[in-house]
Parts: sequence; structure tokens; C-alpha cells
Amino acid sequence: MNAYGARQILASGGVVLFLLVGLSIYSLALMWERWRAYSSTVRGQKNFLDRIRKAVAAGDLATVLSQCQAVKGAASEVLLAALVGSPQKDERRRSSERALERHVARLERGIGALGTIGSVSPFIGLFGTVLGVMRAFHDLASTASAGPGVVAVGISEALVTTAAGLFVAIPAIVGYNYFTTRITRFADELRWMADEILDHLTEKTSKA
Repeated sequence: MNAYGARQILASGGVVLFLLVGLSIYSLALMWERWRAYSSTVRGQKNFLDRIRKAVAAGDLATVLSQCQAVKGAASEVLLAALVGSPQKDERRRSSERALERHVARLERGIGALGTIGSVSPFIGLFGTVLGVMRAFHDLASTASAGPGVVAVGISEALVTTAAGLFVAIPAIVGYNYFTTRITRFADELRWMADEILDHLTEKTSKA
């Protein structure tokens, strides 16, 4: 297909195709921005949690506290909320959960838009195809000497929007599932670690 033919097909998609192109650019930019935000949030978290886990297993909560105070980040903020504050275990758990929810909400910002784009893009593409098929049959009806080739060309051009809809939807759905899974894993890991700390604090308090 030459450049002129490609331009013809793109032009035949009309407003619907340009809308899909815009959605594609937006979803890719959003995935890049969310990936940077997620990477920034979890940077160094694995090593930090490994140190915390070893200290908790050894019952060295003083080291856990000093590590959480020395290291800045989402993980240290959530775990520090479980270590300090109210003497009541349930209140410290709620404080830790609130800190975790704040970070999860920041990570989830814009993720819903990816899911929406992934869901509606195929339907937008199908809508463009329906409009193209209607236009092709209208051209056939208005041209008495036209043969089936006119309809075939029109339909082939119309199907471009269906393909474009799938092209936009697939990366958006993959991105949505990727970030949703990663955020859930992030929240679960910090929640489990906070519960371990709270359990050790309760044991230490009861022994005292």
C-alpha cells in the first residue's frame, strides 16, 4: 500500500478514527506517567522490607522504628503508623490502614480511565465501521453503474476503525490489569508487614 492509499484509508475513518488516535495517545501517555509514579513509590521498597522483616523476626522493634524513621517513602510511613501513636492495637491498625489508603489512592489515580478506554474503544471502532458501511451502500445506491467493487472498497476502508478500536483497547486493558495487580500486591505486602509488627507489639506488651 502506497502513502496515498494509506492517507485515503485514514481519511475514510473520519472523526471516529481521529478520536481513537487521540484516545491511543492519551492512554499511552497515562500508562507512562503511572509507571513513573509507581516506580517512584516502590523504589527501594524490597530491600527496606527485607530489613524490616528480619528485624521483626528477631523481635528487634527498636531497629524497625529507627529504620522507618530514617527511610522516607510509602512503606516506612505505613509501618511507622503501626508502630507509634495510640497504645490501642486497633487504633494503630486503623492509622496504618489510612496511611496505606492514601498511597493506594495516589497510585490508582487515572487507572480507571485506562479501563474505560479499553472497554469503550472497540465499540467506538465498531460505530465507525457501521457508519462506513452505511456510507458505502449509500454510494452504491446513488451510482447506478457501480458494481460490488464500490461496496467492497468502502467496507474495507470502514473496517479500519474496528481494527483501530482493538489497537487502542488491547494496550489499555493490558496496562489497566498490570497496574491493578501491582497496586494490589503493593497494598497486600504492606498490610501483611504492618500486621506482623502489630502482632509482635501485642506479644511484647502482654509479656511486659
